[in-house]
Amino acid sequence: MKTFKKTSLKPVIGWMIAFSLISLVAIILPSCNSSSNQADGSKTEIAPPPPPPPPPPPVAKSDQDTPYEVVDQMPVFKGGDLAIIDFVRNNIKYPEPAMLKGIQGKVIVRFAIETDGSIDKVSVLQGVDPDLDKEALRVVGTLPSFEKPGIKDGKAVPVWYNIPINFALK
Repeated sequence: MKTFKKTSLKPVIGWMIAFSLISLVAIILPSCNSSSNQADGSKTEIAPPPPPPPPPPPVAKSDQDTPYEVVDQMPVFKGGDLAIIDFVRNNIKYPEPAMLKGIQGKVIVRFAIETDGSIDKVSVLQGVDPDLDKEALRVVGTLPSFEKPGIKDGKAVPVWYNIPINFALK
């Protein structure tokens, strides 16, 4: 039977210690170099932080000035919605230039009904022709005040209202 000779672990342990020391020096040496650069008087400047963002602009209008799209109760015109249609039909005049050109179409007019029932902020949402748009704005601008304003949360509020006006030649 063959017997093995016991070897000493001293060389192996020596190599392990040497490897550990070299690794430790390799890790510590770069950090010492960076701190020594600052120690010898050279200063690295840190950029100042960016300025804070400007404050939001002040709100010019209160919530009561902006007409609502959806309310608890829509404004009521004296005689109802059919009375609005009759008013527009009886007061509209087909513009002569548009008639001669044969221009037809639907103009959608948007306006605000204020808390007192009056008409304000009349504008064209969808136009057809400048002459037809102008006539639609004129007629809607002459609408009498609404009998009751729009109601939201128990308070009278301004409300957007849209009217389609169809211009058709016979």
